[in-house]
Amino acid sequence: MKYICILAFLFIAQPSAFAQIKKYTPADYAKSPVWISMIKDTATNFFEAEKAFKTYFAHHARPTGENEDMGTEAGRKAKHLSRRELKKIEQGNRMRMEVKRYEHWRDRVLTYVQPDGTILTPAQRLQIHQQIKN
Repeated sequence: MKYICILAFLFIAQPSAFAQIKKYTPADYAKSPVWISMIKDTATNFFEAEKAFKTYFAHHARPTGENEDMGTEAGRKAKHLSRRELKKIEQGNRMRMEVKRYEHWRDRVLTYVQPDGTILTPAQRLQIHQQIKN
């Protein structure tokens, strides 16, 4: 019975006991776009996400503007592109969308950033809004 209790405790406590927040290094920031996952996390430090974004694009080309080949002309050109070229265009479009998502996230949370980099939770934002309203 004693062993059953211990095993039950280990299975119940395991996820919370071993759960850790992923810590990234500046080398991770430069290699892969970890800022994409950082902006999706509500417990992200704003300054770390911004550092990850800037570090990534210090080592990679930042996509600019929209894809210039749009409309029916683009459809005709796409027929003559190789799969590798089409994949590169699609990856560029995805990265362009992620950059836009980051910029929108940054503009949206900038007013809620605390001096230590934490971002107010939605409940805290609502509480501030209600205090201002009253």
